[in-house]
Amino acid sequence: MIYLKNIFTPEFAEICGIHAGDGYLRNDGKRREWDISGSVHEKEYYNNHVIPLFNKAFSLEIKGRFFPNRNTYGFVIRDKEVIEFAHDILNFPYGAKSLIVKIPDFILKNVSLMPHFLRGYFDTDGGFSCSKKHGNYSKFKRTFHFYPRVNFSTVSRPLSKDLALLLNSLQIRFCYTTYQPKRKTESLKYRYELNGIKRTKKFTNWIKPRNSTKMSRFWIWKKFGFCPTNITYQQKKDILIEQLDQDQLIIQFLMGIN
Repeated sequence: MIYLKNIFTPEFAEICGIHAGDGYLRNDGKRREWDISGSVHEKEYYNNHVIPLFNKAFSLEIKGRFFPNRNTYGFVIRDKEVIEFAHDILNFPYGAKSLIVKIPDFILKNVSLMPHFLRGYFDTDGGFSCSKKHGNYSKFKRTFHFYPRVNFSTVSRPLSKDLALLLNSLQIRFCYTTYQPKRKTESLKYRYELNGIKRTKKFTNWIKPRNSTKMSRFWIWKKFGFCPTNITYQQKKDILIEQLDQDQLIIQFLMGIN
């Protein structure tokens, strides 16, 4: 029985993070299903990591699929026992969760599980970016996006509070801001940033992200000392495959890749 499984494991903590970012638990009276999907560019991440993780945790044989109507890739679980487990044991709400999603208590009470939740959440809903500097800095720093940032953004106040608690428990320093979108229909956003080389490396070394779509930008930054912005995932893969050195990437950057 799935209810006899020990949920206090790294695998279930990561599943909770994945659900917080990409999950939807549906019960509309006609269907009960667990929908997990992300960008179509994340097919590799889903096939190589997320789907095997869920199959192992729940003894399933799910396969990935495209959802053309929303341009995503993922899977749907309709196993009754798994749905009840997600709702009754993991306490995932049915229906829209964006404003109410939170980190399960069993993770907040166990520091060893926190990095695994963060991995799942970062891989699905986090981001890595680089910026350049303005003012009295070197020409390189004023020209190239060299300064790294890890960020999370959510419209859920409960999740925002839980993230602060979790990051403080892991002794990870962060910057916190709120942002009100111009559109009145959009909710207030809570944003967390981990800025700088030391915090970025500490974070990635600690949680070991699995989503190559998110991490390709980090790998470019780590190798070259900067990462161009506004480039596609395929361009990032090409940069890494071509085995360029820093001078060659700078030439590409100045010729208009950014």
